[in-house]
Amino acid sequence: MNPVSSLLQRRFGVSLQSLLFGVVILGLVLSNILTLRQRDQLQRELAASRPLPMADVALQFKEQTTLGPMAVVVRDVRYSSAADSYKVDYSWTDATTGQTWSSDVVLKSDGYGTYVGQIHNSQFVQPLGYTEAFTVAVKTPTWPQF
Repeated sequence: MNPVSSLLQRRFGVSLQSLLFGVVILGLVLSNILTLRQRDQLQRELAASRPLPMADVALQFKEQTTLGPMAVVVRDVRYSSAADSYKVDYSWTDATTGQTWSSDVVLKSDGYGTYVGQIHNSQFVQPLGYTEAFTVAVKTPTWPQF
């Protein structure tokens, strides 16, 4: 038995081998925690670059456009990977006239997880009090920072 080991054994009741084993275990635990945090960060970054599910796009679009005298129904959502954009085909019923209209809009990516488009259809924007266009933005979910 070497002098350091015998001193540790007498003073603290711990052998040098047990102390080294504990340090190794602690190092492995810390390494595992850091690896898991890196993996979570990479998953968040990857998720931000993926397109949204079509149902999420339809829901967010409907929530943003069903205003005042309009009841909007999303009929179809298509994603173009080449343009990184969504084409939303929708219809609405004007409650004041009872007439049903339909149109489509392209939501283009801003590169940061938001897809933005403008509705220029006068039958849609005028009853809402707009003169030019109505802007719609669909967003990817945000992730908490650690």
